Amino acid sequence: MPRRTREHRAARKMRVETKKFGTANWLTVTRLLLMIPFIIIMCVSFSLLRTGKTVDDIDASTFYYYIENSKPILAGSYYKLHISILYWINLIIFIAAMITDFVDGHVARKTKTISAFGKIFDPIADKVATSLMLIYLTILNYTFLPIVILFIIRDIIVDGCRVYAIKKDIEIKANIWGKIKTIIVSFSIVAIAIAGPWVYNVLTINEENNQRIWHSTYLIYTNIPLIIGLLIAWISGIIYMKKYLKGITNELVNKHEMLNAENAMIDETKANKKAETSAEIKKEETQENVVSETSEDNSKE
Repeated sequence: MPRRTREHRAARKMRVETKKFGTANWLTVTRLLLMIPFIIIMCVSFSLLRTGKTVDDIDASTFYYYIENSKPILAGSYYKLHISILYWINLIIFIAAMITDFVDGHVARKTKTISAFGKIFDPIADKVATSLMLIYLTILNYTFLPIVILFIIRDIIVDGCRVYAIKKDIEIKANIWGKIKTIIVSFSIVAIAIAGPWVYNVLTINEENNQRIWHSTYLIYTNIPLIIGLLIAWISGIIYMKKYLKGITNELVNKHEMLNAENAMIDETKANKKAETSAEIKKEETQENVVSETSEDNSKE
Protein backbone atom coordinates (compact mmCIF):
# COMPACT_ATOMS: atom_id res chain seq x y z
CA MET A 1 0.00 0.00 0.00
CA PRO A 2 1.37 3.44 -0.93
CA ARG A 3 2.62 5.47 1.99
CA ARG A 4 0.43 8.49 1.24
CA THR A 5 -2.72 6.35 1.11
CA ARG A 6 -1.87 4.68 4.42
CA GLU A 7 -1.09 7.99 6.12
CA HIS A 8 -4.29 9.54 4.73
CA ARG A 9 -6.35 6.64 6.05
CA ALA A 10 -4.67 6.82 9.47
CA ALA A 11 -5.20 10.60 9.68
CA ARG A 12 -8.87 10.27 8.72
CA LYS A 13 -9.31 7.49 11.28
CA MET A 14 -7.71 9.59 14.00
CA ARG A 15 -10.01 12.54 13.20
CA VAL A 16 -13.04 10.29 13.62
CA GLU A 17 -11.66 8.68 16.78
CA THR A 18 -10.71 11.92 18.50
CA LYS A 19 -14.03 13.57 17.73
CA LYS A 20 -15.35 12.26 21.06
CA PHE A 21 -13.80 10.22 23.86
CA GLY A 22 -16.61 7.67 23.94
CA THR A 23 -18.31 5.51 26.57
CA ALA A 24 -15.98 2.58 25.90
CA ASN A 25 -12.91 4.67 26.70
CA TRP A 26 -14.49 5.95 29.91
CA LEU A 27 -15.10 2.34 30.95
CA THR A 28 -11.41 1.63 30.32
CA VAL A 29 -10.45 4.62 32.47
CA THR A 30 -12.86 3.40 35.17
CA ARG A 31 -11.18 0.00 35.15
CA LEU A 32 -7.79 1.62 35.67
CA LEU A 33 -9.13 3.81 38.49
CA LEU A 34 -10.63 0.76 40.22
CA MET A 35 -7.12 -0.58 40.63
CA ILE A 36 -6.21 2.29 42.97
CA PRO A 37 -8.46 1.15 45.86
CA PHE A 38 -7.55 -2.45 44.98
CA ILE A 39 -3.85 -1.74 45.57
CA ILE A 40 -4.57 0.20 48.77
CA ILE A 41 -6.72 -2.60 50.20
CA MET A 42 -4.15 -5.19 49.16
CA CYS A 43 -1.35 -3.29 50.95
CA VAL A 44 -3.48 -2.90 54.09
CA SER A 45 -4.29 -6.61 54.01
CA PHE A 46 -0.63 -7.58 53.74
CA SER A 47 0.23 -5.18 56.54
CA LEU A 48 -2.29 -6.91 58.80
CA LEU A 49 -1.00 -10.28 57.65
CA ARG A 50 2.58 -9.36 58.62
CA THR A 51 1.59 -8.20 62.09
CA GLY A 52 -0.57 -11.27 62.62
CA LYS A 53 -3.16 -9.18 64.46
CA THR A 54 -6.84 -9.15 63.65
CA VAL A 55 -9.92 -7.82 65.32
CA ASP A 56 -10.48 -9.83 68.51
CA ASP A 57 -7.31 -11.78 67.66
CA ILE A 58 -9.41 -14.55 66.19
CA ASP A 59 -6.53 -16.09 64.25
CA ALA A 60 -2.96 -14.82 64.49
CA SER A 61 -1.95 -16.57 61.27
CA THR A 62 -4.45 -14.75 59.07
CA PHE A 63 -5.80 -11.25 58.53
CA TYR A 64 -9.40 -12.33 58.09
CA TYR A 65 -12.32 -13.44 60.19
CA TYR A 66 -13.30 -17.04 59.90
CA ILE A 67 -16.22 -19.26 60.82
CA GLU A 68 -15.20 -22.80 61.54
CA ASN A 69 -17.54 -25.62 60.65
CA SER A 70 -16.23 -28.61 62.55
CA LYS A 71 -18.78 -31.00 61.12
CA PRO A 72 -16.91 -33.54 58.95
CA ILE A 73 -17.82 -33.40 55.28
CA LEU A 74 -15.33 -35.98 54.09
CA ALA A 75 -13.79 -38.77 56.10
CA GLY A 76 -11.10 -37.30 58.34
CA SER A 77 -11.39 -33.79 56.91
CA TYR A 78 -13.43 -30.63 57.29
CA TYR A 79 -13.65 -27.17 55.78
CA LYS A 80 -12.84 -23.97 57.62
CA LEU A 81 -14.64 -21.05 55.99
CA HIS A 82 -12.54 -17.87 55.88
CA ILE A 83 -14.37 -14.61 55.43
CA SER A 84 -12.33 -11.44 55.01
CA ILE A 85 -13.98 -8.08 54.55
CA LEU A 86 -10.93 -6.72 52.77
CA TYR A 87 -10.46 -9.87 50.72
CA TRP A 88 -14.04 -9.98 49.46
CA ILE A 89 -14.08 -6.24 48.74
CA ASN A 90 -11.03 -6.68 46.51
CA LEU A 91 -12.67 -9.63 44.79
CA ILE A 92 -15.77 -7.51 44.09
CA ILE A 93 -13.53 -4.74 42.69
CA PHE A 94 -11.83 -7.25 40.40
CA ILE A 95 -15.16 -8.65 39.18
CA ALA A 96 -16.38 -5.09 38.50
CA ALA A 97 -13.19 -4.40 36.53
CA MET A 98 -13.68 -7.54 34.43
CA ILE A 99 -17.31 -6.60 33.75
CA THR A 100 -16.17 -3.22 32.40
CA ASP A 101 -13.64 -5.09 30.24
CA PHE A 102 -16.37 -7.15 28.57
CA VAL A 103 -18.80 -4.23 28.32
CA ASP A 104 -16.43 -1.64 26.82
CA GLY A 105 -15.49 -3.92 23.93
CA HIS A 106 -19.16 -4.55 23.16
CA VAL A 107 -19.97 -0.83 23.38
CA ALA A 108 -17.02 0.11 21.15
CA ARG A 109 -18.08 -2.33 18.45
CA LYS A 110 -21.76 -1.42 18.67
CA THR A 111 -21.20 2.34 18.55
CA LYS A 112 -18.26 2.03 16.12
CA THR A 113 -16.03 4.11 18.40
CA ILE A 114 -12.94 1.89 18.37
CA SER A 115 -10.14 4.35 19.11
CA ALA A 116 -6.37 4.43 19.31
CA PHE A 117 -6.72 5.11 23.06
CA GLY A 118 -8.85 1.99 23.48
CA LYS A 119 -6.52 -0.15 21.40
CA ILE A 120 -3.60 0.75 23.67
CA PHE A 121 -5.11 1.19 27.13
CA ASP A 122 -7.92 -1.40 27.07
CA PRO A 123 -5.53 -4.40 27.03
CA ILE A 124 -3.19 -2.61 29.44
CA ALA A 125 -6.04 -2.05 31.93
CA ASP A 126 -7.04 -5.69 31.53
CA LYS A 127 -3.50 -6.92 32.18
CA VAL A 128 -3.03 -4.61 35.18
CA ALA A 129 -6.22 -5.90 36.83
CA THR A 130 -5.43 -9.54 36.06
CA SER A 131 -1.79 -9.31 37.17
CA LEU A 132 -2.63 -7.57 40.44
CA MET A 133 -5.26 -10.17 41.31
CA LEU A 134 -2.89 -13.02 40.45
CA ILE A 135 -0.16 -11.49 42.62
CA TYR A 136 -2.71 -11.10 45.42
CA LEU A 137 -3.74 -14.76 45.16
CA THR A 138 -0.11 -15.90 44.95
CA ILE A 139 0.88 -14.19 48.18
CA LEU A 140 -2.13 -15.80 49.85
CA ASN A 141 -0.93 -19.19 48.52
CA TYR A 142 -4.10 -19.71 46.47
CA THR A 143 -2.14 -20.08 43.22
CA PHE A 144 1.45 -20.71 42.12
CA LEU A 145 4.15 -18.11 41.48
CA PRO A 146 5.48 -19.68 38.21
CA ILE A 147 1.99 -19.34 36.68
CA VAL A 148 1.89 -15.63 37.52
CA ILE A 149 5.42 -15.03 36.20
CA LEU A 150 4.58 -16.73 32.88
CA PHE A 151 1.42 -14.63 32.55
CA ILE A 152 3.32 -11.39 33.20
CA ILE A 153 6.14 -12.26 30.76
CA ARG A 154 3.62 -13.08 28.03
CA ASP A 155 1.68 -9.85 28.63
CA ILE A 156 4.82 -7.68 28.56
CA ILE A 157 5.93 -9.16 25.22
CA VAL A 158 2.51 -9.02 23.54
CA ASP A 159 1.58 -5.55 24.80
CA GLY A 160 4.98 -4.20 23.81
CA CYS A 161 4.44 -5.53 20.28
CA ARG A 162 0.90 -4.13 20.24
CA VAL A 163 1.94 -0.60 21.22
CA TYR A 164 4.75 -0.55 18.65
CA ALA A 165 2.42 -1.90 15.95
CA ILE A 166 -0.16 0.82 16.66
CA LYS A 167 2.51 3.52 16.50
CA LYS A 168 3.63 2.16 13.12
CA ASP A 169 -0.01 1.94 11.94
CA ILE A 170 0.28 -1.83 11.55
CA GLU A 171 -3.19 -3.31 11.93
CA ILE A 172 -3.20 -6.66 13.75
CA LYS A 173 -6.64 -8.05 14.51
CA ALA A 174 -7.30 -9.97 17.72
CA ASN A 175 -7.48 -13.74 17.27
CA ILE A 176 -10.12 -16.06 18.70
CA TRP A 177 -7.56 -17.62 21.07
CA GLY A 178 -7.06 -14.28 22.78
CA LYS A 179 -10.79 -13.91 23.42
CA ILE A 180 -11.04 -17.47 24.74
CA LYS A 181 -8.03 -16.82 26.98
CA THR A 182 -9.60 -13.69 28.46
CA ILE A 183 -12.83 -15.50 29.34
CA ILE A 184 -11.12 -18.58 30.81
CA VAL A 185 -8.55 -16.61 32.83
CA SER A 186 -11.15 -14.19 34.23
CA PHE A 187 -13.50 -16.94 35.38
CA SER A 188 -10.58 -19.05 36.66
CA ILE A 189 -9.28 -16.21 38.82
CA VAL A 190 -12.73 -15.58 40.29
CA ALA A 191 -13.20 -19.31 40.95
CA ILE A 192 -9.79 -19.59 42.65
CA ALA A 193 -10.50 -16.47 44.72
CA ILE A 194 -13.83 -17.88 45.90
CA ALA A 195 -12.61 -21.44 46.47
CA GLY A 196 -9.18 -20.47 47.79
CA PRO A 197 -10.11 -19.95 51.46
CA TRP A 198 -11.84 -23.32 51.51
CA VAL A 199 -9.23 -25.24 49.54
CA TYR A 200 -6.32 -23.74 51.47
CA ASN A 201 -7.79 -25.14 54.68
CA VAL A 202 -8.79 -28.62 53.56
CA LEU A 203 -7.11 -30.59 56.30
CA THR A 204 -6.71 -34.11 57.55
CA ILE A 205 -6.35 -34.97 61.17
CA ASN A 206 -3.30 -37.02 61.97
CA GLU A 207 -4.57 -39.51 64.52
CA GLU A 208 -1.15 -39.87 66.17
CA ASN A 209 -0.50 -36.23 67.13
CA ASN A 210 -3.81 -34.59 66.12
CA GLN A 211 -2.02 -32.15 63.78
CA ARG A 212 -3.73 -30.57 60.81
CA ILE A 213 -2.00 -31.26 57.51
CA TRP A 214 -2.79 -29.14 54.46
CA HIS A 215 -3.27 -30.93 51.12
CA SER A 216 -1.55 -28.99 48.31
CA THR A 217 -3.12 -31.46 45.87
CA TYR A 218 -6.45 -29.67 46.16
CA LEU A 219 -4.75 -26.38 45.26
CA ILE A 220 -3.47 -27.93 42.03
CA TYR A 221 -6.99 -29.06 41.16
CA THR A 222 -8.44 -25.57 41.58
CA ASN A 223 -5.66 -24.10 39.42
CA ILE A 224 -6.21 -26.45 36.45
CA PRO A 225 -8.52 -23.97 34.61
CA LEU A 226 -5.95 -21.21 35.17
CA ILE A 227 -3.17 -23.43 33.80
CA ILE A 228 -5.32 -24.12 30.73
CA GLY A 229 -5.84 -20.37 30.40
CA LEU A 230 -2.06 -19.90 30.60
CA LEU A 231 -1.48 -22.35 27.74
CA ILE A 232 -4.12 -20.64 25.61
CA ALA A 233 -2.61 -17.26 26.51
CA TRP A 234 0.77 -18.32 25.14
CA ILE A 235 -0.86 -19.81 22.02
CA SER A 236 -2.66 -16.52 21.34
CA GLY A 237 0.54 -14.62 22.16
CA ILE A 238 2.60 -16.64 19.68
CA ILE A 239 -0.06 -16.14 16.98
CA TYR A 240 -0.08 -12.41 17.69
CA MET A 241 3.71 -12.16 17.59
CA LYS A 242 3.77 -14.02 14.24
CA LYS A 243 1.30 -11.50 12.81
CA TYR A 244 3.34 -8.69 14.33
CA LEU A 245 6.57 -9.94 12.76
CA LYS A 246 4.77 -10.37 9.44
CA GLY A 247 3.46 -6.81 9.68
CA ILE A 248 6.92 -5.48 10.52
CA THR A 249 8.42 -7.45 7.62
CA ASN A 250 5.82 -6.03 5.21
CA GLU A 251 6.53 -2.56 6.56
CA LEU A 252 10.25 -2.98 5.96
CA VAL A 253 9.61 -4.35 2.46
CA ASN A 254 7.35 -1.37 1.67
CA LYS A 255 9.98 1.05 2.96
CA HIS A 256 12.66 -0.71 0.89
CA GLU A 257 10.50 -0.54 -2.23
CA MET A 258 9.72 3.13 -1.61
CA LEU A 259 13.42 3.85 -1.06
CA ASN A 260 14.29 2.07 -4.30
CA ALA A 261 11.58 4.03 -6.13
CA GLU A 262 12.88 7.31 -4.69
CA ASN A 263 16.46 6.40 -5.64
CA ALA A 264 15.30 5.48 -9.15
CA MET A 265 13.53 8.84 -9.46
CA ILE A 266 16.66 10.64 -8.23
CA ASP A 267 18.84 8.73 -10.70
CA GLU A 268 16.39 9.49 -13.50
CA THR A 269 16.36 13.18 -12.58
CA LYS A 270 20.16 13.26 -12.53
CA ALA A 271 20.29 11.50 -15.90
CA ASN A 272 17.79 13.97 -17.38
CA LYS A 273 19.76 16.92 -16.03
CA LYS A 274 22.98 15.44 -17.39
CA ALA A 275 21.35 14.93 -20.78
CA GLU A 276 20.01 18.49 -20.75
CA THR A 277 23.45 19.82 -19.80
CA SER A 278 25.10 17.82 -22.59
CA ALA A 279 22.52 19.09 -25.07
CA GLU A 280 23.12 22.68 -23.99
CA ILE A 281 26.89 22.23 -24.29
CA LYS A 282 26.51 20.76 -27.77
CA LYS A 283 24.17 23.59 -28.73
CA GLU A 284 26.66 26.16 -27.48
CA GLU A 285 29.51 24.43 -29.34
CA THR A 286 27.43 24.38 -32.52
CA GLN A 287 26.64 28.06 -32.16
CA GLU A 288 30.33 28.83 -31.56
CA ASN A 289 31.29 26.84 -34.66
CA VAL A 290 28.72 28.72 -36.75
CA VAL A 291 29.99 32.06 -35.47
CA SER A 292 33.59 31.00 -36.14
CA GLU A 293 32.79 29.90 -39.68
CA THR A 294 30.91 33.13 -40.33
CA SER A 295 33.86 35.17 -39.10
CA GLU A 296 36.25 33.26 -41.33
CA ASP A 297 34.02 33.82 -44.38
CA ASN A 298 33.83 37.54 -43.64
CA SER A 299 37.61 37.79 -43.33
CA LYS A 300 38.11 36.10 -46.68
CA GLU A 301 35.81 38.54 -48.36
